[in-house]
Amino acid sequence: MTTEKSRECTVRIISRQIGAEGEEQAIETMSKGQLTERDGVLYVLYEEFPEEGQPGAAVKNLLKIEGDPARASLKKSGAVSWRIVFERGKTDASEYRTPYGALGVSVRTNEVTILREKEKTSLQLVYTLFIQGEKQADCRLEAEIR
Repeated sequence: MTTEKSRECTVRIISRQIGAEGEEQAIETMSKGQLTERDGVLYVLYEEFPEEGQPGAAVKNLLKIEGDPARASLKKSGAVSWRIVFERGKTDASEYRTPYGALGVSVRTNEVTILREKEKTSLQLVYTLFIQGEKQADCRLEAEIR
């Protein structure tokens, strides 16, 4: 029997990257979203909007969080499209499509940590990002869903 609960939520994403040259970059976003739980799996639907003064359309994101094994997948659609799976010790690859063309992007996941509490769920991903087969950055993504 399928059980499903759905509600509005707030999604806070903090993304940190350390590039191949040692340069650090951090981005934090906050969005309203929709959280659905179906048979113990969380689905978080939210949108990202371009920064003020930058061209581009909104990007819809679907974040799927599974507990056993601990893994997450992210699907982007809209101005860009991409789908990637984060699972400890595994590498996943796909095309990152933009209006200007597509790039081969892969991630090697080092850590997936999921903490589910009554009022919030926290997800932490630690991974290495590759573009066209070249290492670009060591990354840490933290998501907090309330």
